[in-house]
Amino acid sequence: FTINAAVFPSPPLLFQEVYFKNLSKQKQKELMEKNGNNHKLRVCVATCNRADYSKLAPIMFGIKAEPQFFELDVVVLGSHLIDDYGNTYRMIEQDDFDIHTRLHTIVRGEDEAAMVESVGLALVKLPDVLNRLKPDIMIVHGDRFDALALATSAALMNIRILHIEGGEVSGTIDDSIRHAITKLAHYHVCCTRSAEQHLIAMCEDHDRILLAGCPSYDKLLSAKNKDYMSIIHMWLGEDVKTRDYIVALQHPVTTDIKHSIKMFELTLDALISFNKRTLVLFPNVDAGDKEMVRVMRKKGIEHHPNFRAVKHVPFDQFIQLVAHAGCMIGNSSCGVREVGAFGTPVINLGTRQTGRETGENVLHVRDADTQDKILHALQLQFGKQYPCSKIYGDGNAVPRILKFLKSIDLKEPLQKKFCFPPVKDNISQDIDHILETQSALAVDLGGTNLRVAIVSMKGEIVKKYTQLNPKTYEDRLELILKMCVEAASEAVNMNCRILGVGKS
Repeated sequence: FTINAAVFPSPPLLFQEVYFKNLSKQKQKELMEKNGNNHKLRVCVATCNRADYSKLAPIMFGIKAEPQFFELDVVVLGSHLIDDYGNTYRMIEQDDFDIHTRLHTIVRGEDEAAMVESVGLALVKLPDVLNRLKPDIMIVHGDRFDALALATSAALMNIRILHIEGGEVSGTIDDSIRHAITKLAHYHVCCTRSAEQHLIAMCEDHDRILLAGCPSYDKLLSAKNKDYMSIIHMWLGEDVKTRDYIVALQHPVTTDIKHSIKMFELTLDALISFNKRTLVLFPNVDAGDKEMVRVMRKKGIEHHPNFRAVKHVPFDQFIQLVAHAGCMIGNSSCGVREVGAFGTPVINLGTRQTGRETGENVLHVRDADTQDKILHALQLQFGKQYPCSKIYGDGNAVPRILKFLKSIDLKEPLQKKFCFPPVKDNISQDIDHILETQSALAVDLGGTNLRVAIVSMKGEIVKKYTQLNPKTYEDRLELILKMCVEAASEAVNMNCRILGVGKS
C-alpha cells in the first residue's frame, strides 16, 4: 500500500516502546555471549562525500566512545578524495578518526556514463577491502550512487548492512537508488514516521526497522556557538550582519541535466539582481556538475563583490551559517531537512526534493523557469523567521542507533524475510487491503443485453444485472456506468473489495 503524506500528514516524532525494544544490561550481556565470547561488533562505516559524513559522524563518535562494545573501521571513497571538491577527507582526520582505507572511485566525466563507471570502479575495489576488514556490519547512508556500490558489495559478500535514511521520497535517480539500497539492506534506521511506513509497505521486517530520527539533528540541536559572528565574517566579510545574507546550494538533476543547468543560471541571475551577500557552495559530484561550475565562472561569481564561492564548509561552521542566514536557496536536501531545525527560510527550486516532508519554512518553486519567479520567492522569504521544525529528529538519534546495533544477533539468518504489511480487521480498512472475500465486477457489453455480474474469487456469480442494450455507443456507456454504480454499491454491502471498472 502507499501512504499519501498530503492526506495523512506525519505527526511529530514519537519514540515509543513499540518502535524500539529497550534492552536491559542483562539482555545486552546475553546477546554478546550469544554472539560469541563477548565478541565486539566490528562496524565498518563507509563515507563518500561531505553530505553523508555530516550524518555518519555523530554515529562514528558514538561507536568510538564505546570500545567495550564496538570496533570501528572507517573507509573513505568518492568525492572526499578529489581536490575539486575540497579534499574533504581531511575533516575526518581532523575529527581524529583513523582512516583504514582510501579508495579513489570517481571516474572523471560530465555525463551519466561517468557515474556508472564510478559505481563499477568501486565494485572492483571494494571486495579486497571488505575481505581484509571482515566487518560484522556495514553502515551505509542515503541515496548516492557511491552508496549503491557499497551496499551491493556488502550484500554479495554476506555482510550485514545497516541503511540510514531509507524510506524517504524525493525526485531524481537518487530516489530509485535509495529504494534499491533498502532492498539490499538488512537493518534500517529511518528519520520520520512516514519513512517507517514506506519501509513497511516495501515489505521490510518491522523488527529490523528503527525510527530514530536523523543523526545530524544530534549535532544541530546541540550546536551552541556564541561566537557565530566570527564564522559569518570569516566566510562572508566583516560588514555582514546576521539574517542579512543568503546561502545557495544547488545540484544538477541527473534525470534532466539540461533543465537543471538552465535553472541554475536563472538562480544566479536572480541572486545578482537581489543584491545581497551570498555564499555559493559548489555542487555534488553528479553528471552536469562541471557545467554548473562553468556557469558560475561565466557569470563571474567567483570575483563578484557580493558572492563567495567555496568548495566546502566544515559542518560545524555550515550549521552556524545556515542558522543565522536570511534565507537558503537551491535544491539540496539540507535545505528541506536540516535547516528547518533553525526556522531559517528556505526556497526549494525544481523537482529534486519532490516528495520530501518539509516544515512551513520551505517555499517550493517547482517550475523555476524564469528569473522573475525566483526573484519573487526571494522577496517573499528573505529575512523571515519561522518556528523551528523537528520533523526529522529530536536530537537523540545516536543513543537509539547504538542500542539498536547492540541488539543485533549475529546468529540470526542473514537472508531477509519478505514481510507483507499486516491486514487490519476493522471494516473501514477492507477496501485498502486484499481480503478473503475479494470479488470483482464482470461486465459484458455485447449482444442484445448489457450484463453486469458480481463474481466471487471461486468464479461463482453472486449477483447479476441485465438491461436491454441501447443502440448508440453514448447511451450504452451511460447505462453501463449506471449499472456499475448500482452493482458496486451492492458489492460494498456484501463486504467486497471494489477494484475498479474497465471495458473489454
